[in-house]
Amino acid sequence: MLKKILVLTFSLIIYSTYSQKKTINVYQLEYQRKLTFEDTPTNPFISSFEYIKFIELNKSIYKKIKKNRNSNILKKDKKQNTVVDFYPTGKNISTVFKNYKKNEFYSKHEVAYKYFVVKDKLDVFDWNVLNNTKEILGYNCQLATMDYRGRKYEAWFTTDLPVGGPWKYDGLPGMILEIKSKDNFIAFKATRIKNTAIELDNLKNPFKLKKAITWTEFKALYKRKAMELINYRPDENFIGVESSRGGIELYINKDDEEYNNALKKLPKTRKN
Repeated sequence: MLKKILVLTFSLIIYSTYSQKKTINVYQLEYQRKLTFEDTPTNPFISSFEYIKFIELNKSIYKKIKKNRNSNILKKDKKQNTVVDFYPTGKNISTVFKNYKKNEFYSKHEVAYKYFVVKDKLDVFDWNVLNNTKEILGYNCQLATMDYRGRKYEAWFTTDLPVGGPWKYDGLPGMILEIKSKDNFIAFKATRIKNTAIELDNLKNPFKLKKAITWTEFKALYKRKAMELINYRPDENFIGVESSRGGIELYINKDDEEYNNALKKLPKTRKN
């Protein structure tokens, strides 16, 4: 009986301590993202994104910055829970949610005009940390390289800030302030860093978890649809279409024998 009372008392103390905690430590980083396509190398597509790391919650959000920069990123939902104001509202197309405690992150990808929530692991990044250093926004940074889903990357990170990074990139012992692919297709650069305390009880995952699929399942789905397009024959004058193998990430491997053999059947005039 005494043991039960002690356990109950200890639990109440923990609950009381947690419930009294009204503020959490937050790092907000603004990144400039640059996409450079082969057909327009002198006219890159530039946009701004925000990465928010909630320290005590061990979670983070990456999202596109609204045009109205004065709008508050935090708001109350119908149940008066504090939530992140996502963009575009309800779709979360450009959003990445990371849960460091569970070693997972969520994003949204498209296949044939349908969007799928993809659940992935945070330990998929195989970094090689080098001795090169430089300063970014007043922080001492170190160079690291990796191969990730079809591209080679160089990243600069600092151990003076919590673990994290823009978009899906992560897994280094500090915050990634710059990262770019060696083919110059994609690059991120931190332009602003802010550390503050906010009132926040919890941070909800914005995605519908019941419909989430794994990265392997997504790749299989994408490939199946790509194969359907290659074999698409609405009439005798139409002979299939080649799909892109992916975007920032490679969805169909370059050495995929089945897909490569199917492509050989397409006339050159039908390939994208």
